[in-house]
Formats: sequence, C-alpha cells, structure tokens
Amino acid sequence: MRVSAVLSCLLLAASSSPLAAQAKTATDAPAKPQESTRHEGGKHHGGEHSEGAGEKSEKSDKPEKDEKNAYDYYLPGADGKSIALSDFKGKYIVLVNLGRKSSYTEQLPALIKLNDNYKAKDVVVIGVPSNDFGASEPGTPAEIQKAYADAKVDFLVTAPSKIIGDDELPIYKYVTTGKSAPAGGPVAWNYTKFIIDKKGNIVARLDPDVAPDSPEFLATLDQILEGSYKPKRAGGGGGKGGGSAPE
Repeated sequence: MRVSAVLSCLLLAASSSPLAAQAKTATDAPAKPQESTRHEGGKHHGGEHSEGAGEKSEKSDKPEKDEKNAYDYYLPGADGKSIALSDFKGKYIVLVNLGRKSSYTEQLPALIKLNDNYKAKDVVVIGVPSNDFGASEPGTPAEIQKAYADAKVDFLVTAPSKIIGDDELPIYKYVTTGKSAPAGGPVAWNYTKFIIDKKGNIVARLDPDVAPDSPEFLATLDQILEGSYKPKRAGGGGGKGGGSAPE
C-alpha cells in the first residue's frame, strides 16, 4: 500500500514536468507537408512566373508586323460600294479633300488638268468631298455628285466623308498620324493634298494654298515620279503643314 502511493506520486510529478509537456506538444503537432515539386503540363507548381517570362522571351523574338500602307484602306464610293485603294497599285495617287463652296474651289480646273496631263505618267486624282470645314460641301450625296459632274470633273469623286474627328475616314488617320505620315498633323482646311507613291506609301503633303498647277506642286510631283523626292516626315523638321483656315 505504501509502495503504491509512492509510485503514484512519482508518476504525477513526471507528467507535470516541462520536458514531458514539450514531448507531448511535439507528438501532437501535425507533420509539415513537403513542398510539391511535380510538373503539370510543363508548368511547375508555384513557378508560373518563370513560364510567363519564357512566353515574353518567345514573343520578343518575333518580328513586329509592318505598318499598314495606303493599300490597306478603303474609300466610300458614290454608289454605296467601297473603293479599295489597292485597286490603284502601280499608280501615283493625289488625294485631296474637296469643298465646292470653299475659297479654294478655284483650284478645281487645275486638278482636272492635272489628272488629264499626268494620266500617261500613272497619276490619278481622287477627290473626297467633306463638309468639315466652313460648311463648304452642303447637300445630299446625290446633289454633291451632280454638282461635280456639272463642273466637268472627270476624276474620281467619292461619297462625302468626315476628314477630322471621331468619325474620320481611316485613310485620313493614316496619312496624318501614321509612322510614315508627312509633317502637318490633322487636316485643317479644304484642298489639302497628299501624294501616295506606286507602292502605297504616303510621301508628300501640300497645303491648300499650294495650287495643283503651281511650280511648288509640280516640282514636288515630278521629283516623286523621278524617285528623287526626299519626304519630310512628322517630327523630322521642315515640311508643309496642313494649312490654316482662310481669314
């Protein structure tokens, strides 16, 4: 009896000691899981960043897509159908925004003459009527076409279009803001002229006050035809601007 009491006291003291408590805690704690190293579809768990970096490196090795040229764009035809500028491959295009009530409408006969005289040199004039500047192109599309037909205009005249603003024709966004756009910024007035070469590159821009029969215009066009013209790119200094509105 006395021996049993002594053993009970010893067991009670051992169970309440710090070493016993530490051993119990270590035994009861759940085992820490090992970090997974398996691959799934070539992707290491917890290693997604390395795959993304690999994708970025792969993409950086691919060449950038070449910028569009004029042949990627369309103009609205007077008949409601689209006119692909790629139909004019091998031609030099003089693109000009028209306004028959504009003070520059006096240039219309010179544009007609230019289209006729340079036809043998693969030059075509395309006129884009627009009411954006000074409300100079009023009327319905049919009325506008009739007015130019009555004026004996024999070059292509498109349907009336927006030249500036949110709804501007994409071709005008290209010729004014594209990587290869000439200096000048957005078109500022009627009869701003752009010249596109045989490969669809926009190479020159001339102000409204540079008439199609002026020495400056004809010299520029002749140099382009000869291949000696040096384009004046936006931000590169020099070059004619879009022209300011007449007073």
